[in-house]
Amino acid sequence: MKHHLQRESQGARARFVVFVLLVTLVLAGILAYEAQKAARSHRAAATSALRDHAAFVAWQFADHAQSKFDHKIVTPGLLHVLSPAEGKTPPGFIRYTFRLDLNRGELAVRGGEPPATVMDWARDTLAVLSRSFDPEWDHAVVAGAPEGATHLLVYVVEFERAGTPAAARGFGVELREVPEAFGYAFEYPLLPPSLTGGGDNSDYLSVRVLGAADDVLYQTEPQYRSEFTSREYLSDQHGHLAVEVALRAEIVDALIIGGLPRSRLPVLAGLLLLAAGLVAAAIYLLRREVELARMRAEFVSNVSHELRTPLAQIRMFAETLLLGRVRSDSERDRGLRIIDQEARRLSHLVGNILLFSRAERNGMRLNVETTELPLQVAEVLDAFRPLAAAREVEVIADVAADIVAEVDRSAFRQILLNLLDNAVKYGPEGQEVSVGLQRTDGLVRLWVDDQGPGVPREDRDKVFRAFSRLDRERENAVAGTGIGLSVVRALTLQHGGRVWVEAAPGGGARFVVELPETASAVMNGQRDGE
Repeated sequence: MKHHLQRESQGARARFVVFVLLVTLVLAGILAYEAQKAARSHRAAATSALRDHAAFVAWQFADHAQSKFDHKIVTPGLLHVLSPAEGKTPPGFIRYTFRLDLNRGELAVRGGEPPATVMDWARDTLAVLSRSFDPEWDHAVVAGAPEGATHLLVYVVEFERAGTPAAARGFGVELREVPEAFGYAFEYPLLPPSLTGGGDNSDYLSVRVLGAADDVLYQTEPQYRSEFTSREYLSDQHGHLAVEVALRAEIVDALIIGGLPRSRLPVLAGLLLLAAGLVAAAIYLLRREVELARMRAEFVSNVSHELRTPLAQIRMFAETLLLGRVRSDSERDRGLRIIDQEARRLSHLVGNILLFSRAERNGMRLNVETTELPLQVAEVLDAFRPLAAAREVEVIADVAADIVAEVDRSAFRQILLNLLDNAVKYGPEGQEVSVGLQRTDGLVRLWVDDQGPGVPREDRDKVFRAFSRLDRERENAVAGTGIGLSVVRALTLQHGGRVWVEAAPGGGARFVVELPETASAVMNGQRDGE
């Protein structure tokens, strides 16, 4: 009842700790999400501010570009069209001049003959736009792409006295001359000098002016690829040309205090994964602690039971002999035999516990000496037969002669005793247990066969773990400490050997121990460990 209450208390504590750890992990996840959300919001605000900078630059460049286009192309071009000087060569930016009679729809062209498609486009477009031409305007620019490439026309509208449009006069722009006009606009500081330190615009941004066909009329070098871009348009009076501005990514720190916030997602994800890993490790260790506590309680209970039974037998028969309650010599001899058997059981149990404790502390040391193994096997069998007889088990030996090996005698005896005890304990009453010993290629092989149910293949490694018992053994309430085979494996490994379990030829289980004949490998291993 006490152990049951302790287990319940440990289970409740474990569940509470797991709950706290999971809540901590959830809180860490929420904090990570909020931190990432704040960082994303900060980055979005910074990105928006940078795009506002780009929009301001685009607007400012468009304003300067319109002014320079008027000054370098529109004004001198219209002056040549409206007041031509006799014999004067037209400016290089004029491809041709034209006059459209809006009443008759006649288009007259001088200085060059544009393709028919261009003339048709110019006639139709000017006829429509002239009706919305503001008399206050001193000019207008129209852009189109009649042949898949941009054409620019600069024109003015002449009105009749009644105020109706009479004619449109102007010129076609030679696009090769346009970049020079826009280049003057790029010479103006487009970003505040306090932010840029007074450097050139090309160090911080790039500009493109696109025509009606999205072809490039002007662009600065170098061109920057950036997420901080903006598009502005020249006025309708200037052809509605598009201006694209891209800020250089490297100037972000100058435009935004503290620079553009970097994504914290990798760091937060790493920290969250680390927290999850620590929680998982803590839960695993907690479960391991609970399992170890359970195994310890079970071990103490089993050892107590294993000790109490032989002690009770010894005490009962000792008191019977002391009080002279035996009725015959045969009863006295039987009592002495039982006392001897139970004393052997106690000695075997205590030896196992001591060896297991040393193995757990890595404090096991071997006293290796040349040993005649058949003689050792015979001595162990003689000592064990009384214990086997209690379950009517017959132990037979198939031991080759003249097998000598360098082993620790007490360890070898304990290995064989544990294997015999295991065979008797988990086999049926009245079974036959076989012990074999032979030499093979510099190795000594010892095996013990029983006639029990055997060990399933998937559990053959598990049975050698401390406190490990098969489910059927728990259900059958087979007494035992759970350390016997663990001690066998520890002692075998100390000798530099190996141990395994397989199916016995006649059914049941065969436990096999393989040891080297010489102790050189064993001693080398001990020196390395030291």
